[in-house]
Amino acid sequence: MRGTFVGLGGWLKNSFIDYPGTVSTVLFFSGCNLRCPYCHNKILVNRTVDQSMLSEQIWAFLEARRGLIEGVVLSGGEPTLYPYLADVVREMRAMGLRVKLDTNGLLPDITETFAADYLALDVKTVPRLYAAALGATLDDIEGRLEKSVAMVRNMGENAEVRITVAPRIVDISIIRELRPLLAGVSKVMLQPMNQRTELLDPSFETLPLVPAEEIRQMRDILAESVGRCVVRDG
Repeated sequence: MRGTFVGLGGWLKNSFIDYPGTVSTVLFFSGCNLRCPYCHNKILVNRTVDQSMLSEQIWAFLEARRGLIEGVVLSGGEPTLYPYLADVVREMRAMGLRVKLDTNGLLPDITETFAADYLALDVKTVPRLYAAALGATLDDIEGRLEKSVAMVRNMGENAEVRITVAPRIVDISIIRELRPLLAGVSKVMLQPMNQRTELLDPSFETLPLVPAEEIRQMRDILAESVGRCVVRDG
């Protein structure tokens, strides 16, 4: 019998958008080492749901759909809070599945053990603001992010950096300050903050969004030092 998905907070059986070019199933893990005020997964962040009882059903689903489901996305919350998932990745690969990891990059030593086929790194803002703006309690945020960005850089087209453009958290000056950290990354995705759902900090639900023109300016700034920078729809 394969292992239990300890910490599982949700499961999306079929996705055509979460893993570029790959039909995938998405596993969401609860808990996070950040408290981003604009987070729209507050149930996961606060560990108020446990769906680990679906583990056998998930494994059976993957077996039954070999050749149809091509990959698995480990998302959250923050999956790297569960180091055992590195063993799960090996099991999934043995089934012929590719694995994508979504992470905030604050536990790069754990991320390395996953050896994901595709890595999506959420860079929230400049490292110096992580404690005050995002509730980070870990030490050496800058060093942790530098190590995670280096992984993305080394993986080329098989990795990306994502930046949520949230008011009070990201502006043009922040993007300019981030540019040296992200230099040499193949892909950066800018996405407006999503206000179409309940957020961790309700006050962010009514803040004016960063204008589209300003986000395009951010794209142009980053495009000078990364392979390409794309603005995604909110």
